[in-house]
Amino acid sequence: MVDSAEAWDAFFSDFYLRAYAQTDDAEEAERQALAAARLSGCPDGGDVLDVPCGFGRHTVPLARAGYRAVGVDRSETLVAEARRRAGHGRWPKLIRADYRELPFADESFDAALNLFTSLGYLGDEADTRVLAEIRRVLRPGGRLVIETMHRDRLVSGFSEQDWRLLGEGRLLLERRTFDPAEGVAQSTQTLIDGAGARESRTFSVRTYTATELLRMLAGAGFAESRCLGDLSGAPFSTTSRLVIVARR
Repeated sequence: MVDSAEAWDAFFSDFYLRAYAQTDDAEEAERQALAAARLSGCPDGGDVLDVPCGFGRHTVPLARAGYRAVGVDRSETLVAEARRRAGHGRWPKLIRADYRELPFADESFDAALNLFTSLGYLGDEADTRVLAEIRRVLRPGGRLVIETMHRDRLVSGFSEQDWRLLGEGRLLLERRTFDPAEGVAQSTQTLIDGAGARESRTFSVRTYTATELLRMLAGAGFAESRCLGDLSGAPFSTTSRLVIVARR
């Protein structure tokens, strides 16, 4: 399963910013970023890769905490917003690039973070290549931290539709379907502004089981991986989110 590049790019655009950035909880994003960095074992002031970085919700607080943080994202719009949030300091470095071909030398980073369900848009084989590419730029013993939705939780709590208020009279509607044979969730998000104007985007995500992701990480060359239920280290369960810490 692979969404077209056009559908992928259309979603991760100004539409994504309007759906997520304006209601982002900066304190929660900082908590997540620093917890993920601790799980990764990145040394204080170390080199950490946030991939993909989106609009910098984790990259910016990592840099402010003293890490040499580098964020990479395919979306020019999201990278531009990340740069605006980062200001003019030396760190973070924010780079527009596709995570299938990272523009870094081998063994450039102490740790890497892949947060907020950022795998599943390319299909099993290509996502495994993404994991191998992240492994390539990690130093020996470096760790990748993945934080994502997983199939067991999705199925147990599946909702065909929901909505949330975004402020200024705006509403985000989401309608979903799930193909249990393919493990693919399709979502259509619709933004409704205060005047009633509507704009929609549809995207598909391959929702992996923990077992599938562990197999993919092994196939990508990681030496060992362990599953947790959140970034604070709680036990993994069918109803928790999935956090995987994988060592190069």
